[in-house]
Amino acid sequence: MKAKDFVELFPAYKAKNIVDPEEEILGIAINSKKVRPRFAFFAIPGNNVDGHQYLQEALERGAGILIVERSSSLPKQEGVSWVLVERARDALNAIAGPFFGKPAQKMRVFGVTGTNGKTTTCFFLRNILEASGTPSGLLTTCLNAIGPLELEPANTTEESINIQDHLHTMVEMGIRNAVIEVSSHGLALGRLQGVSFDYAVITNLIPEHLEFHRNFEDYFQSKRKLFQMLEENFDKPYPRMALFNADDENCRKMLQSLGVARLGFGLKEKADISAECIEYSLYQTSFIMHTPWGRMKVVINFPGEHNVYNALAASGIALAAGVPLEKVGEGLENTRKIPGRWERVENKKGVEIIVDFAHNWHGLQKALSLIREHAKGKLITVFGCGGERDRAKRPLMGKVVAQYSDVCVISTDNPRNEDPMQTIQDALEGVKEIAGQKAVKYYVVPDRREAIRKALKEAQRGDVVFLAGKGPERFQIVANRSFPHNDYQVAKELLREDED
Repeated sequence: MKAKDFVELFPAYKAKNIVDPEEEILGIAINSKKVRPRFAFFAIPGNNVDGHQYLQEALERGAGILIVERSSSLPKQEGVSWVLVERARDALNAIAGPFFGKPAQKMRVFGVTGTNGKTTTCFFLRNILEASGTPSGLLTTCLNAIGPLELEPANTTEESINIQDHLHTMVEMGIRNAVIEVSSHGLALGRLQGVSFDYAVITNLIPEHLEFHRNFEDYFQSKRKLFQMLEENFDKPYPRMALFNADDENCRKMLQSLGVARLGFGLKEKADISAECIEYSLYQTSFIMHTPWGRMKVVINFPGEHNVYNALAASGIALAAGVPLEKVGEGLENTRKIPGRWERVENKKGVEIIVDFAHNWHGLQKALSLIREHAKGKLITVFGCGGERDRAKRPLMGKVVAQYSDVCVISTDNPRNEDPMQTIQDALEGVKEIAGQKAVKYYVVPDRREAIRKALKEAQRGDVVFLAGKGPERFQIVANRSFPHNDYQVAKELLREDED
């Protein structure tokens, strides 16, 4: 792509100075440290960092063109190409697809959104597609899988340049299917612009991320954008299809007046994809699945009603995409491990130790109620509440944990720039309310590693230790600094120490 193309693709630009219109632009960056010679650098103002502060560094690293929101921030030197735009992020989103050759137009794209269950549904779906002999890429919270490449993402839905770059790599590898976990943030910030979705799934919808969205209606409308994008995709040969949770009123409402075909999945309401004869254990679930394509016995290696919903969602969209019923069952059963989702920590103590990403009251309720039903001994839960996130949900989380647990260890979970003790005190309100009604021990241990140590010391043979919230995360973010921490690895290390 040439420098002049950047102007042509930004029809709403305010001003420009293109030194050499024919100069080839070889890459795009929003982080000045990733700039290479003849890259375009987009100066995006953020909550903590403003890209305009790094324009000079970008030039020193060889940037060929700068896209800015403030001309006053431009370095005072000759021979600099720049474009002044209203919003640099909008400009970035507009150019990302064309820069990488519009890869989404050359493949079948599946989008999965919802409050909970997105990652698991994506893994189920990708494994079903691959069981049918269809190579498929995967972009999720915990893992980007592109052929043999496995990459750790920075966000649930990454920046538009990363998404388009990943899709381009898939196309280059001959991969013609992409399963994308779609967050409300990604939709609200336009990171998925230029991604033409052929299939879309909404797993469920409850209030979440209200520190980012103004209210639930704003959150709802952000999620709805995925289905609007599906509806507007007229340029590809694949039949468009929406799948929704028929038991969720908000999901039903979201698809009202949608101009594409749809299928509902569920257990309680009349649904196109449903399940009966469900049998649960702590690490497995079996059921009979009913679909317009037939019925079959299904076994998944994850427990709980919520995972039945996830399996139904993935199955429905795969069947709609032409996957044979028997391959759906094979793909579901072959899904044996998802990073940070119900990961079992093997040990010699005779204790069940489970790491899971459940990080809101809804997810905690589903996970802990299941464990409570199957636990032979005490249930000991370590949890925390994210800093700079919706404070209103913290007491609710505390209540749910205390309601189902015998021992609560209240700790931290990425406090960010907020006082860690504030996040703990908010959760403690809910814990204390339940502690006034039933016998429950609780401890406050701000250091996450020490909190896990405390839980393991409390545990005896037959008990269950549930490490909630961080799942696959490899860092703890404190005062906007990242410190290495992974619940699974920490538990393994502490167990080894105990054995020595």
